[in-house]
Amino acid sequence: MKIVTIEPTPSPNSMKVVVDEELPFGKAFNYTRENAEGASEQIKAILEIEGVKGVYHVADFLAVERNAKFQWEPILASVGVALGENGEASTQEVQADDHFGEVFVHVQMFRGLPLQVKVFDSAIEHRVSAGERYVQAFQSIEVDKFDDNYLLERKWVDFGVRYGEKKDIANEIIEEINATYPEERVAQIIEAASKKNTVTLERTKVTLEQYLEADDWQKRYQLLDQLPDPEVDDLPLFEKALEEDQMSLRRLATVYLGMIEDVAVVPYLARALKDKSSAVRRTAGDCMSDLGLVEFEPYMIEALSDKNKLVRWRAAMYLFETGTEKCLPALHQAEDDKEFEVKLQVKMAIARIEQGEEAKGSVWKQMTER
Repeated sequence: MKIVTIEPTPSPNSMKVVVDEELPFGKAFNYTRENAEGASEQIKAILEIEGVKGVYHVADFLAVERNAKFQWEPILASVGVALGENGEASTQEVQADDHFGEVFVHVQMFRGLPLQVKVFDSAIEHRVSAGERYVQAFQSIEVDKFDDNYLLERKWVDFGVRYGEKKDIANEIIEEINATYPEERVAQIIEAASKKNTVTLERTKVTLEQYLEADDWQKRYQLLDQLPDPEVDDLPLFEKALEEDQMSLRRLATVYLGMIEDVAVVPYLARALKDKSSAVRRTAGDCMSDLGLVEFEPYMIEALSDKNKLVRWRAAMYLFETGTEKCLPALHQAEDDKEFEVKLQVKMAIARIEQGEEAKGSVWKQMTER
């Protein structure tokens, strides 16, 4: 096997090593030092590297797991040796992983009623009940328990991407579900679900005055959540939401700002990029990258020194995709970041700006040479 690319993963302790050979479809192997039976000599050599805990081999890549106490640079250098790298200039390409640090959220629904929350990444899954209120509501729905379709109607619905600890995210999601499912809405769902119907949430424009009249954060979240596609004239509403104490409101306002393809959103997203919550800051960075406006460059340069590594990584990714020569001094200052994934992305941005697209490929090799 030879290395094709090395990519970060959502887990800081796992790195994806894409190789030039592919396992048969459906085959996968999980190796550790204690359980290396059947592993190739190359994988056995990787398992002997100091700091490596295990190797998961599937399709055309190896997921190398490390002990968090060890740095990635020497580990990956040794992985390169194990896979036949000879220290010559590499022509292999480092892929820009646009999903570093993402945690995915799915909510299990039955005819519009939330039942479970699942928060997961490529390595770990965390599940919790949506709450006793929904369990009782589900039990009160009139259904034929012997109907096979009854079970098939439980479906996982994508609730998007979040950042942070999975348990904390699950708690936030449950708070948001409780805000958007007041008693009257749950009662409507029970009535409709008993008739095999689903209640459709009507999306309604919300004025700043209506928002301010809502006397608690849950009612305000309800109002924001039912908005149709946001527009420039909604900016005063989102500006107010960015001032809220409740993080869920600030995050949702930031998501909406990222949907407005207009330079008018720049100062609002710049504000969100300085939010006290790293989850809001990272969301703001994602929005800036998605919109790709050059006006975001000075704010992303500043974000290279954010205390949260996911925010720093997103800033480096934006500059890799969109940055100009103006950002080079800041990138050079950040190229010794303590986090390998951030350092890798920073160096890729420097290479792309200084030397062009073809220079990106040798970056990981340079970083892991001993």
